[in-house]
Amino acid sequence: MQGLNQIYIEKMAELEVIKHTKKMHEVATSKKHSFVEKVKEIGLEIFIIVFAVSLSIWLHGWSEHNHEQEQVKKFLLGLKSDIQSDVNDSKAIIKQYQDFGKTYESLSNLDKNKPYNQEELKKQLPYININTYLRPSIYRFNGFVSSGRIGNIENDSLSLNILKYYQQTLSEVNSSESGWMSRQKKLQNYLEENLNNPESISDNWNLLTTPKGKQMTKNLIPWNQIYERYNNVIKSGETIIKQINEEYNLDK
Repeated sequence: MQGLNQIYIEKMAELEVIKHTKKMHEVATSKKHSFVEKVKEIGLEIFIIVFAVSLSIWLHGWSEHNHEQEQVKKFLLGLKSDIQSDVNDSKAIIKQYQDFGKTYESLSNLDKNKPYNQEELKKQLPYININTYLRPSIYRFNGFVSSGRIGNIENDSLSLNILKYYQQTLSEVNSSESGWMSRQKKLQNYLEENLNNPESISDNWNLLTTPKGKQMTKNLIPWNQIYERYNNVIKSGETIIKQINEEYNLDK
């Protein structure tokens, strides 16, 4: 409807320009008007034409701006959903890493000179082949940025927070995840290359209690940086969500 109204107003402005241009010509060629009268009449018509053109340009700019902001709103509301999903996933992943921490701390404390609980170790071994990582939805953000429309977000603080979130915060999480999974892969390869019977609990115990095995499991106890970076996703994400809610007066 807004687009139709804009076309109607622009068409009316165009007709006004044509009408007053014709009137200027009529006045200029009229023999009934004195030179001074012609100057006054033509000056008035020029003023009307300039006003009509200026109004048309302003209305066009106003319409374009409104259209841009509608696109921005659609983008931000969709982004809010994407980021909320990241926040929820990060909270769940932190709990998963806490489980990893308990498991690998227990494995690193295995002692070749002390008895061990075979049933407990049997439950812990599958963790060596389990990992977790954040799968952020980045397609909406990438599409909006690649189209050059990120500058249409008028709230500078919000746009900067969004850029930092996608270009720095998520990148840092990915870096920590890659580091952890690289260490996990080394442990997996170590067991795969040296186990005579992968299904044997005692064979696994023998390898895990070697100095190398103990060091590898100790290295997989999640370090503080991992938790810090997931918490940064949560904190930054919740800040952006709050800003979007405030921008459009949303309850949540």
